[in-house]
Amino acid sequence: MSGRKKGFPDLVDNAIDNPAFELFGGYHIFLRRLIIPLLIAILAILLYDLTNHKFLSAILTGLAVGPIFNLERFVAERKQRK
Repeated sequence: MSGRKKGFPDLVDNAIDNPAFELFGGYHIFLRRLIIPLLIAILAILLYDLTNHKFLSAILTGLAVGPIFNLERFVAERKQRK
């Protein structure tokens, strides 16, 4: 491995050539970077509205993060197999 740091063009080339980003017709990056955090934020707001307790809503939101990412991984693997 070379000791040089990757520049921005190298990072862009790696992202474009990565077959993992081909999932969902190229929307996989959009899904992981925008939709999932937005879903977690909406869940946190909804739980806070229902419980009116910051600590409880934070715990429940934290417990939901793992299943949300696992659901995304499950759907991506299933989509890749087809």
